[in-house]
Amino acid sequence: MGLPIILGWTLIFMLVVSWKRHKSNHSDPEIEFWERENAANATRKQDISNLNYVDFTGVSLPFALFQDDFLQQCEKQVLKLKDEKILNLTGISNTELKLNYGAANLPLLTRYDQNFTLLVRTLNSWGHRLQELSHTEEAITVLAFAVSVGSDMKSTYQLLAELYQQKGNTEALRSLQNSAASLNSLMKEPVLAMLKKMDTPELPGN
Repeated sequence: MGLPIILGWTLIFMLVVSWKRHKSNHSDPEIEFWERENAANATRKQDISNLNYVDFTGVSLPFALFQDDFLQQCEKQVLKLKDEKILNLTGISNTELKLNYGAANLPLLTRYDQNFTLLVRTLNSWGHRLQELSHTEEAITVLAFAVSVGSDMKSTYQLLAELYQQKGNTEALRSLQNSAASLNSLMKEPVLAMLKKMDTPELPGN
């Protein structure tokens, strides 16, 4: 009877060790997260004056060209944002921001990122409204600027690609794909897939 008892206790011991190892492996990511978060919260404030802020210098947008209430609302919003600091922080977590720039800068960085979100949404609405009113060149100008500052809005890329197609501007379409490929966003793959589909001629009968 002694041998079965020893084997039984050995099996129980091995099961306990395996369970603890399994539990430890599942806890490691959580431990690592809190270690990074604690380090981030302890990071001293850094200089953020030289970050890649959206720059309107040399940018010519179609302000005050057409009489339309919605256009004027978009223009007013963009003009207001021009006086604010705007940062594209898409795809960067709060923990990473604190680690890189200090926890004390997080509220400012969050506000600058919110300004970016508002900007690209407004530019998207502005461009679509311009196209609805048949102001194609002006729509391209607005939407292209949105892409140039890092917008990841699928509808911005889609309309801009359609307008480039209408003009037969294949070079601009390729450039648009390159811009999408550089996105640091969950929207990167959906946008690229859409542009690739638009760039692929349909076979007869499809």
